[in-house]
Order: sequence, then C-alpha cells, then structure tokens
Amino acid sequence: MAAAFLALVLALVGVFLGQRAWSHQTTLTKNFEVCMEAAPFKHALNTAKTEASVTPEELPKHFEKFDQIFRETGLPPIWNGETLVPWTIYHKESILVAKQCHESLEIKQPQKELRGTYSKPVWDPNSEIWQKELNNLAQYQPDD
Repeated sequence: MAAAFLALVLALVGVFLGQRAWSHQTTLTKNFEVCMEAAPFKHALNTAKTEASVTPEELPKHFEKFDQIFRETGLPPIWNGETLVPWTIYHKESILVAKQCHESLEIKQPQKELRGTYSKPVWDPNSEIWQKELNNLAQYQPDD
C-alpha cells in the first residue's frame, strides 16, 4: 500500500513538473515570436517589382546562379527582390535579431528551450549550420 502511494505521489510530482516545464517553454516561445516580429524576413517583398524586374532574356542567368548556389550550399537560394542569394545571406539580419532576442529573454539553448519552428538549428545562431555558413558568407555578396 505504501509503495503504491509513493508511486502515485512521484507520478503526480512528475506530471506537475512536466506541466510547469511545458508551460514555461510555451511562454518563452510566444515571447520569442513577439521579439522576432522585427526580423527583416517578416516584411513582405514587393512582388509586382520582382516580377517586372526579370526579363525572359535574363532567365538563363538566374537559373545558372540558382544551380550554382544550390550546388554549393545544398539549399535553394531566396529571391531578395533584386537577385538570388543563399538563405544565409537573406536571413543574416534575422539571425542577428534572433540572437538579440535570445539574449533579452535569457535563452541559452534555443533548441531545447523553445518549441516548434524556433527550436530548429536554423534559428540558433550558435548552431553548427550557422557557424559553418557564416564562415563562407563573404563569397556570396549580392550583385550590384
């Protein structure tokens, strides 16, 4: 009887602590989302300008650049409204915003402390993805 009571108490304590951790993680993620609203990628591009800026004659050049960036990075590039750029260039300012948000919210391990999309390595400025890619950013400066 005592063992069953002890097991029940331990289960209840485990559920209570798990719920607190889940709630804290949810709150932290919501606060991080609010902080990230200032990131550059949240601002919509002018699609009319984008469509008008590419002529049929320029398409082969864009396809070649797309293929080159894809081969070198393993990820498709992003159209920044003027040219194709690697995702790391496009999100460079956003990852700096994420780093500031992590600091302001005292997030030390975003992949463990946040939930959903924001727990992915791509949003962790200290992740291997960013450390590897930031070393190669200089070679992909957008065309003038």
